[in-house]
Amino acid sequence: MWTDADEQAHDDVAVEAWWWWGQTADASAGLFVGLEVRGRRFDYWAGLVRAGMPYLYVEELDGTGRRGGLEIKPPEMWAGHTCDVPFRQWSLGNEAHGVLLDPPQAALARPFGDLAPVTFDVEWYATCDPVEIPHGYEQAGEVDARIELTEGVLALEGPARRVHVWGVPYVPRALAMPLGHDVLAGPYRRSDGSAVEQVLTAQGWVARTVDTR
Repeated sequence: MWTDADEQAHDDVAVEAWWWWGQTADASAGLFVGLEVRGRRFDYWAGLVRAGMPYLYVEELDGTGRRGGLEIKPPEMWAGHTCDVPFRQWSLGNEAHGVLLDPPQAALARPFGDLAPVTFDVEWYATCDPVEIPHGYEQAGEVDARIELTEGVLALEGPARRVHVWGVPYVPRALAMPLGHDVLAGPYRRSDGSAVEQVLTAQGWVARTVDTR
């Protein structure tokens, strides 16, 4: 159905997206990384949610500075996404300044907050074969991450998931969004003006797109 080359960029499409999510087993912390490319331009997102802590959010919308493969180097940040073993293992990293947001919903407008230097070092491992979805595939796995923060290094290990689609952007459309004090919000905005409400639950990450234009 797919070849190893499908893990990489498809140069004949107008848009392509790779997304990764991970969490601790008790869902007390979670992370996500997203990259959407449109030719030489791109959108990039990364986030960290923790119980009792502000939401750490990184974005670079309609950015420039795409290098070879899936490496990006816009002004004042860097991020890399390397497929180590097709359909088995990915290595993700970034060096950036994020913002600490409380409430997290501030990410959907103009995400102003306290600047926070951050470095992601993420290893993503598959635990099963990919499953077909429209325009691509998704895959379950596990994550082993180290996130360098001002206050020290956070280790995050646990269940994970990823999505890769091409020819269309990745636009999550959950039918219902969990509410309550036992979920951690990690929303983000898109360069097309839409917003994505996203939360970490005990069952994993759930998201839906809202058109705010």
